[in-house]
Amino acid sequence: MPNSCRLVWVAFGVHQILSRIGAEKSQTVAFFHAFTGCDTVSFFSNRGKKSAWQAWQAYPEATDAFHALCSTPPDAPETVIETLERFVVLMYDRTSERQGVDAARRYLFTEKSREIGNIPPTAAALLQHTKRAAFQAGHI
Repeated sequence: MPNSCRLVWVAFGVHQILSRIGAEKSQTVAFFHAFTGCDTVSFFSNRGKKSAWQAWQAYPEATDAFHALCSTPPDAPETVIETLERFVVLMYDRTSERQGVDAARRYLFTEKSREIGNIPPTAAALLQHTKRAAFQAGHI
């Protein structure tokens, strides 16, 4: 690696952050970054990286799903998609027991009176979002 790249790496402290979160999570940071919004993949409405990070801390099972999508995009098994749905539900409602985003959308809109911009995307939209993020993290 050229010295200028090492200086950028050190200047921002990325190596310290990655060593703090551990080897398993650090291998999935590229997917996490793309999935939660980057230059080429949209972000979740009214949810930023901080909300996503907190959901990841509360739901560590997402790490395996992130890893699967970094290494074998877009051939993710249904269980990976289910895990991502649960992760997104937790981004929007940390105490929710709902597993799927469609059920969470319905509940948050009808029972909690959330505005349309404050509910998760549909399952179909989330699948397309996941494919874009997996392509970005796994191939770019």
